[in-house]
Amino acid sequence: MLSSKSLWLRSTKKGLLVTILMAGIAWLLLGPIPLPSTIGRGDFIAYWSAAYLLAHSQNFSDPDLLLQTEQALAGWRADYVIKTWNPPWLLPILLPYTFVLFNRAVWLWLLTNIGLVFVASIMTWKACARQPHVQKWVWIAPATSILFAPALNAFYMGQINPLVFFGLALMLFVHVEHAALAGAALALTMVKPHLVYITVPILLLHKLVDRQWRFLLSFGGTLAALTSITYFLRPSFITEYVVSSSGGNLLGWATPTLGGILSMSLGWEWAKLMGVVILPLFILWWWRRGNKLRLPGLVQITLLASVVTAPFGWGYDVIVLLIPLLQVIIWNVAGHFSRYISWLFIVTLIVTNALIFYQRRNMENELQAFWVPIAIAAIYFVAYLLKQNDHAKSAIAI
Repeated sequence: MLSSKSLWLRSTKKGLLVTILMAGIAWLLLGPIPLPSTIGRGDFIAYWSAAYLLAHSQNFSDPDLLLQTEQALAGWRADYVIKTWNPPWLLPILLPYTFVLFNRAVWLWLLTNIGLVFVASIMTWKACARQPHVQKWVWIAPATSILFAPALNAFYMGQINPLVFFGLALMLFVHVEHAALAGAALALTMVKPHLVYITVPILLLHKLVDRQWRFLLSFGGTLAALTSITYFLRPSFITEYVVSSSGGNLLGWATPTLGGILSMSLGWEWAKLMGVVILPLFILWWWRRGNKLRLPGLVQITLLASVVTAPFGWGYDVIVLLIPLLQVIIWNVAGHFSRYISWLFIVTLIVTNALIFYQRRNMENELQAFWVPIAIAAIYFVAYLLKQNDHAKSAIAI
């Protein structure tokens, strides 16, 4: 048995560690903000201002009122408004950040985003890596994800797309044992539905065929609960949001998607709506073959298709493609490729990330980043085919 002195020393050490941890958290939350004023503000100006208006039961869809809030409270100096085009169920998630001043909210949201990406990358690795000897290399996931150029850009801009990455990762991590939590996690991805316009419908069909009612009810219930909060604070928001959204033209933007580049280079405006055809084709593919895939593979393939063919999107939205990218690294660690091919993938991933970072620093317009999701899709499918070939050889050897 331990002596009373040993027990006292052990309890003292635990108390000291807890005190240091609490002090560190308090410093991060309440201490001086150790960042240049430009980091984390970009898009968060619009998100925070709209959530602030909702918190005060005001019309967050009114561009004039939104501009006044951005200029008065968020330090926006331009004479045009930064609008939020996201569905209104995003704003209740951001309400806690309106309880503090904007500069503090920027810092807290940056910490939140870093935490979301860190945790999501670990959950993705755990969900996709099946072999025990691969699981121990889990540290690669956060190291890769935090240094991924689109993730750094998302942090810099104060974006919300880490929520989409986190929602997908959590869904993959818990869907077997916690269907209700998995459904709620998938609902988080709907803050940017254009990034998952193929993934979410197919996952819902997949769960419907499997009669996963708790998953489906939780997905719908989470969106309903968030929308109800918006309705409670601003009962007229539906009409206001519809009027505001119909007055804009998101498809008129030149964005770095396949449809965007086809529209700009060939004048094919219809290409931005290619999803109208692609989604039914993917549903047909899933019905014939895709429902035999494990859920991680289904998410990875449909996510790549969603981002590449989205009607609009931005360079930082590629952060969600960390899920297929981490799968490529997992296959590499698992030994599915020869040493030469393995190093070739490593070099390709490093060079691709460096090129994204360099281009982000020097490009003249966002459209120049159109190649990034296409390149990631190419890397993934080459790795997928090589892995399938490795499985075939193993089967023949057996």
